[in-house]
Amino acid sequence: TTLSTTLLHFFPPLSSVGRMGFPSRGALEKSSPSRLHGIDARLESSYRWSYCEFLKDTGMELKMPQLTIATAVVFCHRFYARHSHGAPHSDRFIIATACLFLAGKVEETPKPLREVVRVSYLVEHKHEYDKAVKRLQQKKCLEEQQENILQAERNLLHTIGFDFNVEHPYKYLLNLVKRINQAQVVNDRNSRSLAQVAWNFANDRLVSPSNLLLGVIGVIYISLSRFMTHLTPPSNLRY
Repeated sequence: TTLSTTLLHFFPPLSSVGRMGFPSRGALEKSSPSRLHGIDARLESSYRWSYCEFLKDTGMELKMPQLTIATAVVFCHRFYARHSHGAPHSDRFIIATACLFLAGKVEETPKPLREVVRVSYLVEHKHEYDKAVKRLQQKKCLEEQQENILQAERNLLHTIGFDFNVEHPYKYLLNLVKRINQAQVVNDRNSRSLAQVAWNFANDRLVSPSNLLLGVIGVIYISLSRFMTHLTPPSNLRY
């Protein structure tokens, strides 16, 4: 029994998990709308990393679940797969905040607009926190920020075509690790480590738009196989 056969034994058919129709990663990078504004792949990657970190920090401050933050990240990737970072009304922090606000509603963990705007603004301006707090105390500033987020949300909705379907690997990962443990493919200690490594890998994949390409099963397979190749195989299992 090979590792691939062992893992695939636990997977649902690939066709049972849908994903958005994106081109290959190379084509996605080459045809990125940001190229039209002179933003190369490396710079775009830094922008991508910054809005992912921003979403993580803002989501944690708002006490949003990881699932909601992950959905916001996917919405953001989808948006910038069709819009340039250099285009008007494409400020990554405004767009990311709109993604988080929308994700909260989609994942049934909503936060009031005012609170989302306040926290996201302070996270964005954390290096001048005191000044940011004072600016937010001005009614005009707060109202402008709220309107910016609502406008960005409308743009986001049209960009993603009102498609809120985002399927994350987390529930599949936990279920598969449980089933692998029950089948005694790995021992209890390694099973716990396997779950943690797979979970961390799934989180790491969020930073890259390649999670749009891999799909749920791809993320699960790579995360589990990367870890399981370092395990000592049980006596009843040959690789």
